[in-house]
Amino acid sequence: MNKALLGAALLGALAVSAPTFAASQTTVATAPLEARHPAIKQLLQYSDRGKWVMTLQADLNELGYHSGPVDGSFGPVTEAAVRSFQRTHHLPITGVTHPATWQDILAGFGLVPPVNASGFRASQVSSAGSGTIDGYPILHTYHMIATAYGPSLADNYPYGPIDAFGQPLTPGMIAVDPSVIPLKSRVYVAGYHDGYLPQGGFLGRAMDTGGAIQGMRIDIFMNDNATVVSNFGVQPVVVYVLGN
Repeated sequence: MNKALLGAALLGALAVSAPTFAASQTTVATAPLEARHPAIKQLLQYSDRGKWVMTLQADLNELGYHSGPVDGSFGPVTEAAVRSFQRTHHLPITGVTHPATWQDILAGFGLVPPVNASGFRASQVSSAGSGTIDGYPILHTYHMIATAYGPSLADNYPYGPIDAFGQPLTPGMIAVDPSVIPLKSRVYVAGYHDGYLPQGGFLGRAMDTGGAIQGMRIDIFMNDNATVVSNFGVQPVVVYVLGN
């Protein structure tokens, strides 16, 4: 992980616990949709190439979002079409095909329900009436892609196992794109399937950054060996940004 902002102080200890949900917060499991529609797993972005880019271009063109020729090359025209689609559908405007973008594309063909009819929102959710987790108000809810990293030098070169503020990495920390989730934000991460992390989700903090962690991506710190970290793979998750 590339570190930045070394030397600032850590905001308190992290808690990793089972959640207490209040109000009506239901998260749809995307696994059944992914099994039927593997496009939902495809994280595509500028400069990507291949058959899934062709699928994306053809779908966007069919839905009225001009993405250029169906040539399998994710260029500026395709990126602009993705952003336009996300804007229209009230999704995070990233230009990257995170799962919620694909779900709304498929919904345009009547294959799946649209995101906002499925029990979760990938875009910002108003804190008014949105409920709480462990007593903290939910400010935003994001549907994101997650990877994992560990304490090894390979995962944290050249700084070692420290966060963006120069403090030791501890369970519950995640790396984020600060333009999406501000650093030091309290978060609750759910929706993953992993034998190492707490079942159901965990409460933590956005305390780290990474060169590859951009847009709707997070990296979850695991204080264990490379095999445990690697077993997490790449998974869709729901990230709740919490208030105080």
